[in-house]
Amino acid sequence: MNKAALYQDGLTQEINVVIAEALGIEPSRIDRVVDNPEEFDSIGLLDAISALEEHFDIEFTRAETARISTKEDVYNLVYQKLSAKQEPLDLSVFKDAAIIIPVYNHAATIGMVIEQSLQLGVPVFVVDDGSTDRSGAIAARYKEITLLRHGTNQGKGAALRTGFQAAQSVARWAITIDADGQYLPSEAARLMKAVSERSRPIVVANRMSMAGPDVPWTSRMGRGFSNFWVWMAGGGRLPDTQSGLRVYPLPEVLELGAFSDRFQYEVEVLAMAGWHKIPVISVPVRVNYQRKRISHFRPWMDFWRNSVVFTRLITMRLLVPPVLRRRWTTVRHVPGTRAR
Repeated sequence: MNKAALYQDGLTQEINVVIAEALGIEPSRIDRVVDNPEEFDSIGLLDAISALEEHFDIEFTRAETARISTKEDVYNLVYQKLSAKQEPLDLSVFKDAAIIIPVYNHAATIGMVIEQSLQLGVPVFVVDDGSTDRSGAIAARYKEITLLRHGTNQGKGAALRTGFQAAQSVARWAITIDADGQYLPSEAARLMKAVSERSRPIVVANRMSMAGPDVPWTSRMGRGFSNFWVWMAGGGRLPDTQSGLRVYPLPEVLELGAFSDRFQYEVEVLAMAGWHKIPVISVPVRVNYQRKRISHFRPWMDFWRNSVVFTRLITMRLLVPPVLRRRWTTVRHVPGTRAR
């Protein structure tokens, strides 16, 4: 297990001990007590928060406290607070950047992700990809963002292209962040620091807690599968080709000609970046897998779709000369979008 995963596991245990002491129970009973509303009421929550604030020398705002409904929320907030204390955020690294958040039925987390993204002081574009829950309505409350809508669900790739096209008028870099709360938007600073004045790379987050028990097996399996085939398709060796936290140069990413509409778009871009000699950099980041996430990744269907895309890319790499492959670029317009 890597150091980041060990840190998160150790932090979880430390939080459990602090909460147990505040409630006067054994740490082994934490899960049973905290998940029982009759035993863990509002008074118990306030006692736990007060103990955590004193123990870790942090402070929760009223808004943050109001959003706590599960123990996973507590872990996530403490982790965020400690991360902020250890590494003060330098907003200057976000110069010429915009944030793009594709969302499809993430009503439980989209508000939190938007609020955290707005703290970075850059334009924020939220692409509602035909959500059927309250995701679009929640995003619409934030007047500081640009909300773009797909009338029907078109897929993550289509949502990203919509965001890229809108953002290129105000930014030279697009930071993409998933709407499920897995990533802290502030971690994008690590990616932006990897960009130099003279380079126009794609920067991909390498999730450093993928060995933990809270990580879905589909995520671990999918990452290994994808890493190998991106390399075979000409995209170079990367440790995490499925990460949703990335930095893309604008408009170069659109000019690659990648046209997959769903999750496959992100790996297609990495392969085509290799063809076009666009550097791809990997940067380690921390993620939160203890928050109960809503994922629209369908293991067998999406593994099949990945296989189809990789077969096409590898065939092109083997049969089409590099010069011709690099010429096959186009900027594709995505129809069916409208601004709020």
